[in-house]
Amino acid sequence: MDFVTVIKLFCRDEDYYFRTGVSEIIKEALLSSVNVEFLTEFDSDHLRRADIIVMNSSQWRLFMCQPVFRYRKTGSLLLVFADYAHNIDPASLPVCYQSLTAIGRYETVRQVRDKITKAWLTVSNQEAKIFAESDCLKCTFSHISLVQLQVMSFLKKGKSVRQIAKSLGLSVKTIYAHKYNVMRKFDLKGELELYLFLNDLTLSQLYKGVIEDVEMKK
Repeated sequence: MDFVTVIKLFCRDEDYYFRTGVSEIIKEALLSSVNVEFLTEFDSDHLRRADIIVMNSSQWRLFMCQPVFRYRKTGSLLLVFADYAHNIDPASLPVCYQSLTAIGRYETVRQVRDKITKAWLTVSNQEAKIFAESDCLKCTFSHISLVQLQVMSFLKKGKSVRQIAKSLGLSVKTIYAHKYNVMRKFDLKGELELYLFLNDLTLSQLYKGVIEDVEMKK
């Protein structure tokens, strides 16, 4: 009788088809008999127990600090599903994301399976880096300046660039420059992504560059 390994999976996405699909691919990818157990509570204790963490959220969140990932256990996999996975450079992200495996939402099942297999073998065959809270002191992550915050605030209210320039006493060219710099900082491609970005995050999160998860309990 084959030994069956239980893999604990932490996934905030509640879509049934996404969760089922991911769990089936993981079973194929790990090259052994495994059962996938979804952790039902979204708290730090369950995050510490997770063998695999799956994120399926807006890509721009990766550029910001999310303190909850301090609780990841050594050797766990962080799988991130994103629209432009090929553009993600882990070295440019906050420390707690630098061991992530980026997966494109439109990649084939085989491509996803192979990425997970490679990532699993990597953490199985070497001592994974232990994340310490002191790493946060040298971590760099994206946030915006006070002026950029003001510009984003007006854009969020539906104001035009000319209206913003008049309100802030700045030139139209300067407002466009601030808008462009924010879009470049968070890898936003076009007006639609900027609109989604502004509606996905609060102004406080943008200014601090930190996404505190109020649902995650210690």
